[in-house]
Amino acid sequence: MGEITVLLGQARCGDSAAWDRVVHLLYADLKRLARRAAAGSGGQDVTALVHDCYLRLDRCGAGGFESRAHFLSIAAMAMRQLLINHARDRVAGKRGGAQPHTTLGKADLDAARAAYAEAEEMLMIDTALKQLADDDARLAQVVEFRLFAGLSEEETALALGLPLRSAQRLWQRARERLRTLLDEAA
Repeated sequence: MGEITVLLGQARCGDSAAWDRVVHLLYADLKRLARRAAAGSGGQDVTALVHDCYLRLDRCGAGGFESRAHFLSIAAMAMRQLLINHARDRVAGKRGGAQPHTTLGKADLDAARAAYAEAEEMLMIDTALKQLADDDARLAQVVEFRLFAGLSEEETALALGLPLRSAQRLWQRARERLRTLLDEAA
């Protein structure tokens, strides 16, 4: 049993120092997840994303986490949801809402268009993942583990309680199905 799993067990029993230690030990992994998640999100601040994610995880407490892989997969889902919410806000505010009107230069317009396109793309991916989850929850879980949590094939297999080859086949099917859903949406 790994150090993180032991600490999570202690945290479930009410040891707040163990919970703090888990977060401290996994902070670099959370930053890596945030960099990966924020890569196509129009310049999202990675540190702010990690801290927002921590606040969500801390509200839930340590009771629901079983292992390092489980913690990171939940963190990745929380980050994804934070980014989706940010993208929805950006798309909803496309017309500026009640903001004062300003004349923008070409560079400002190009940057705004790029950010809006990235937000729309993120929403399209989120919709495809929801459809994938409706069709086959296990395939969606594999995508979340591999893409959003950044788990290796071996870690994904362990998290799912499957042999490595079975997890690899699920990952292949998930990628094909997700590609089909995204092509249909485009």
